[in-house]
Amino acid sequence: MQMPQKLLSLSLSLVCLTQLAFADSPAITNGTDWKDTEGNPIVAHEGELSRFNGVFYWYGSSYANNPKGKFGIAVGPVWNGVLVYRSTDLKNWEYKGVCLPRPKKGWGKLGSTGRSHVIYNEKTKKYVMWYRWYLHVPASFLMVAVADHPEGPFTPLGPREMGTPNGFASDMNVFQDDDGKGYVIYCDHGGHGVEGQSATYAIRIDSLSDDYLTSNKDGAVVFEKGCEAPAMIKHKGKYIAVASGVHGWSGTETKCATADAPLGAWKNQGHISEKKTWSSQVTDLIYLKESDTVMALCDQWWTPDKNDINKSRYLFLPLLLDPKTGKVKMEYREKWNPLKPAKLN
Repeated sequence: MQMPQKLLSLSLSLVCLTQLAFADSPAITNGTDWKDTEGNPIVAHEGELSRFNGVFYWYGSSYANNPKGKFGIAVGPVWNGVLVYRSTDLKNWEYKGVCLPRPKKGWGKLGSTGRSHVIYNEKTKKYVMWYRWYLHVPASFLMVAVADHPEGPFTPLGPREMGTPNGFASDMNVFQDDDGKGYVIYCDHGGHGVEGQSATYAIRIDSLSDDYLTSNKDGAVVFEKGCEAPAMIKHKGKYIAVASGVHGWSGTETKCATADAPLGAWKNQGHISEKKTWSSQVTDLIYLKESDTVMALCDQWWTPDKNDINKSRYLFLPLLLDPKTGKVKMEYREKWNPLKPAKLN
């Protein structure tokens, strides 16, 4: 059945107006201090970008009162909960508060958290947050919390056993496929902390239960060693996984692998960035339908203040896939509009 000409013309006009609106939306500028709509510094380290009902949400950790970035049970409560910001254009971010506070007593008071990532479960109507809770290697847990709204408050449900030999895991991210299936990609410390063995820092993927609250413990390997801070996305029919090197609070090149299915087999593409990812560490990937682009969120640790990690900056960088060759690369752009669509043919 053909669409009536008037309706077709109206639809085309709406498409053009939408594209013009995003084309005229403000550009982001990398290499600067980012502030929220109240003029305060954006504090969302080790973070993630989600999009629900057309609105972007930026989740991350604060290192206030912890200028050296210390973590672990030995140094006490060194984090300040998970913070959340919201935006409709990726430029102007409104601070919405602490969506997962640090407990004042009991489980979770000590240690530190990070890598908070949120997906929405259509069946349960819950926003599900997976995050890392670090006590002392190898005791690094992946945790789950749920909320009725993307801004929280999130209610912790406790630690989860993962598809590693000891059940522990570290840096992680979540991914929701086109069919609604959920996955968690995470770092496996390997033998770290076990006598006679050393850390491998492999990157693995587990599928999630239908409610996204537990891991199926698949343990599929993406990178065999030397990686942390993973993320994954689907773009142009390919699954793309990225991870950083293991270099503490410093810049590191971004490693990439691609596959035809979430649990692999994964093909390693090596490094896809330059200049140690322009002095940053990758932390998340998000697909932007308006521009048909994958954008990476990165932390520029210790920039510009070498004495206060909480002042660290962020980078929004495009991740490009050549569908003909299957090759992926990351580009640095000082000023660009991630939502600006490609020109119509």
